[in-house]
Amino acid sequence: MDGVIFDMDGVLVDTEFFYFERRMAFCREQGIEPATDDIMDFVGETNQGIWKKLIPDNEELREQMKILYDDYRKKHPIDYRLFLNSDVKKVFETLKQAGKKIAIASSSPRIEIDSMVEVNQLGAYLDYIISGEELCESKPHPEIYLKAKKALGDGDYLAVEDSEIGIRSATSAGLYTIALKHPLATNQDLAKHSINYLKEVLDYL
Repeated sequence: MDGVIFDMDGVLVDTEFFYFERRMAFCREQGIEPATDDIMDFVGETNQGIWKKLIPDNEELREQMKILYDDYRKKHPIDYRLFLNSDVKKVFETLKQAGKKIAIASSSPRIEIDSMVEVNQLGAYLDYIISGEELCESKPHPEIYLKAKKALGDGDYLAVEDSEIGIRSATSAGLYTIALKHPLATNQDLAKHSINYLKEVLDYL
């Protein structure tokens, strides 16, 4: 393998519960009854996809709430240092020492990815980052991984995902896909292998 492409939420940082609670608190504050309050409906989704599930039938209200939520998110930031997987830095250091490329391919907004990278001092390890905002199609479409592969250059790359739609995206892009087990990951059958700890990905290089 010439490198590894990592999903962010649920793989590098365990943030899904925080994101969910923050969105639900915002909806309560705005007096909105979301169409779904099942956290499983949001796992692996892009920001746009999440809002379509929260407010599916009123585009004007949905766009208004997205704008308001951007401000709410800034007032209620996440401290990514508290949610970083304890294996990340060891894995990244080992990959770099072995001359492997490292990328992040996440459905999250770019501002969130950049914040996570900055506060955890991961920038020096990374060769490429792509967010859901830079796509025409969201996971499970393979676009995000196809773009990451192209940016990294010729070679064989491994993907690490946790959610079913993320695994579908990576496998559809032709990547050898490893699933990191997670309480919110209900179906990881399409992955080549599943691992309990992120550091185990080093066994597949």
